[in-house]
Amino acid sequence: MKLMEKCKTWNKIWYLIAALVLMICLYAVGCYPLYTGQKTRTMKRLYREMQEMDLNDLDDDDLETLNEFQKEKFEVMIVNEKLDQIYTSRNAVPKDYINKQFGTKLDKYTENAPVTRRNLELRQVLILRGKVTQGDQIFYVYVKKDVQSGLDIIQGTVTYFSIALMLIVAGWYLCMKKEEKSRKKQSRKSEYQLLESQREFMANISHELKTPLAVVSSQVEMLEIAEDKIDRPYYYASIREELDKMSKMVGELLDFSMLDNQLSVMERSRVNVSEMLEYLMLRYDALFQKNGIKVEQKIVKDGYVYGNRMYLERAVNNYLMNAFQHTQQGKGITVTLKRERQFLRLEVYNDGETIPEERMAHIWDSFYTSSRKKKPSAQDVGNIGLGLFVVRKIVENHEGSCGVENKECGVTFWMELPEKKEP
Repeated sequence: MKLMEKCKTWNKIWYLIAALVLMICLYAVGCYPLYTGQKTRTMKRLYREMQEMDLNDLDDDDLETLNEFQKEKFEVMIVNEKLDQIYTSRNAVPKDYINKQFGTKLDKYTENAPVTRRNLELRQVLILRGKVTQGDQIFYVYVKKDVQSGLDIIQGTVTYFSIALMLIVAGWYLCMKKEEKSRKKQSRKSEYQLLESQREFMANISHELKTPLAVVSSQVEMLEIAEDKIDRPYYYASIREELDKMSKMVGELLDFSMLDNQLSVMERSRVNVSEMLEYLMLRYDALFQKNGIKVEQKIVKDGYVYGNRMYLERAVNNYLMNAFQHTQQGKGITVTLKRERQFLRLEVYNDGETIPEERMAHIWDSFYTSSRKKKPSAQDVGNIGLGLFVVRKIVENHEGSCGVENKECGVTFWMELPEKKEP
């Protein structure tokens, strides 16, 4: 689960990076037209403001309005019919410069004043030439803007960035809300399923506890009634066996309730999984032989992981016992440990019945009967609903993953743990 959550988090990060890259690419393609379009509109607005002014007698308000446009870094000149300077944004304008811009080009000045663009090698020039008639006087307006500064373009297109970022943030927010809604819905569904599983689990435990309690009760009653007419040592031994069975079940339940806390504070060190597997296989060799189960081992040498050996042994033990409980006499179990990429992969295969597909996802849940039989037998009780759940919790706390696959004639349970190389 932790690995899946990390993958989802990285997917979100990559989506955000992709959105930012797309925004930058769109900006690179569209920033220049966007910027020049914005400056063209501003130049036309300035021209409209001039048309409303008395250009023959500019007052302080008019000059203040014109000066406000200086932040746009426009070059502005206004002259009359005699080419006398009425207003300029420059500190000083030579007479020959005025003649150059007006004297030979008066035919280009019109009342609708279109903005023309000159595309040079490294820059673009926007020019507005306007003709304003007020009474019997004619004035000529010249507005120029050099588009060559990258900083100018970035500053001028800040609105684009703001809108793009707002859209990305809004999209991210909507996705998060949708995911949160889906998570809550899934949580409610999981809670309901967990409740149903708990009820089924408690029913199974209650049923299994009733049997040894009934046996103990009947045997105690026999000891009271029959007195010396029965084999008392036999009854005492039988009572102890049933009490041990109940004690084991209660212990499993208590262990289950404390599992999360224990895993969070477990001590970690470098564990030789190859050696650990060989030890476990040797420990269970007599049990397998006694039940006529053939065992094949394919264990790579010196496979190390970083973790807690006691809990890793428990996880592997649960796999082995699960395989043992579902392997009939004369059938086989294959235990494989191999290297795959940066992981050690453990596989425990057993001949036997496959698991129905609809139950595959549930066998790892707590309180779920992991047995493939219709009803668990007495020897399976210690693992009811806990064995595979415990494996999953242990593997996830070791930053690994686990799963199950149906084969042609059996089932393979596997786990992958990050390999810890030699220091």
